[in-house]
Formats: sequence, C-alpha cells, structure tokens
Amino acid sequence: MSWASKRRTIYFSFFLSLFLLIASSFYYIFIYKAPTCTDGIQNQDEQDIDCGGVCPKICEFQAVEPIILWSRFFKVKDGIYNVVALIENPNFSTEAHDVPYSFKLYDKDNILIAERLGKTYIPPRAVTAIFERTIITQEREPGRSPLFEFLKNPEWIKTDYEQPNIVVQNKELTEKDGNTRLEANIKNETVRTVEKIKVTGILTDKEGNAVAVSQTIVEKMSKNAVENVVFTWPGLLKDQTSQIEVIILVEK
Repeated sequence: MSWASKRRTIYFSFFLSLFLLIASSFYYIFIYKAPTCTDGIQNQDEQDIDCGGVCPKICEFQAVEPIILWSRFFKVKDGIYNVVALIENPNFSTEAHDVPYSFKLYDKDNILIAERLGKTYIPPRAVTAIFERTIITQEREPGRSPLFEFLKNPEWIKTDYEQPNIVVQNKELTEKDGNTRLEANIKNETVRTVEKIKVTGILTDKEGNAVAVSQTIVEKMSKNAVENVVFTWPGLLKDQTSQIEVIILVEK
C-alpha cells in the first residue's frame, strides 16, 4: 500500500472514529434514557412494569390485599355518627401511602344517606383503625353496618420501617354520671421523639363486636415520655365490654 493510500486510510479512520464519538455522545446526552422505576417499561430486573426487582414498588401479584376485618357506625346524637373500619395488612416489609377509601351509610331500605371519602396510610404487618367522625345524616338513620371499601388497589412499596415502640399501660374502664370512660397511659420507649401518634380506643363485647370506638392524636412524645389518654362515651358500657383494645399508629 502506498503512503498516500495509508494516509487516506488514517484520515478515514480518524474521521470515522470522530463521527462515531460525536454520534454516540449525542445519543447518550439527548436520546438515551437510563432505565428507571418510573419509565413505564419492564427493564432492569423488574418483575413487571416499574415494580419488583430493584424498584421500591411491589408488583400487585406479589402482595396480598388488605383485609377489612369489620366496619361499624356509632351514634353521637340524632343525625350525627362516627364510623370506623378495622383493617389488617398481612404483608411483611410492605406499606402503602395515601390509599383512597370511602365509608357509605345506608338506611333500612338500602338507600345511601351519607358518604365520607378519605385517604389512609397502611403500615406493614399491622392491624389499624380507620376512623371518621361527625358524619351528618340529617333525620335519617343508618339501617346496617357502613360499607367500607378502598377505591383503588394500594400501591405497595418495600420498607424497613418499624412502628415506634409506644407501649400501652394501665388501661382502666369506669362509669360515672351516665358516661363510660376509658383511661390509659402510653409510653414512648423508642430512643427518639415521636410525633403525630394516632391512638384508637375500642371496646368489644364477648362476641367480638365493637360497642364503642374513639380516636385521639398525641402531637408529640419525647424519649421515655408517658402520656395519659382518655376516651369518653355516652351510656353505661362496662357490663357489655369484654375486651379493651388500644391501637397505636404512627405514620412514617
């Protein structure tokens, strides 16, 4: 090969390499998109689109739906009711945020008389209470247990979050002046301050039916702090009560 041919080959190889470098740089800068867990494509080691594998989102077929244990309404006064649903998340290391739900109250003729919408956090492997207060039904009365349902499937995500160790102590049920009072102490046994502690008190009869439910929020508890919580219901409920349960929930 002559020197001129070699020189042309060198020039061609140089410009080809330069072109490929520029083209690949353009592609990776302006066109190529690295796989993510939100790109709408099953890639990486995902087990379905944007879920499983390296993605925090759990695929629907990997998780069990939350279990609705029961739902009840409780009369506050004529035309005003509180409602509660007890749910269980059977999934380990899996939580869901802002899950939309609805409570519907029907009269004895199965006609809808009130509805309440909301969103809830579902912690991993736990039983939690979803409580809504002051639902107005005007002069109409509910004729059966409220219909509670989730409006869409929870979007489960992986988590190593554990509920803070808030311990319930010294539950006491008393009656006075025609009212029933549940008093308990809760203690923060974690090593940090905990905020927005949702505390639900539930009285159940010997058949396991809820006879009274109420909920309060403790704004903040420092390490080793003890807080007194009190629930009061109209009527004398002590003889009906077989079990007292206090459920603690702290959102992540």
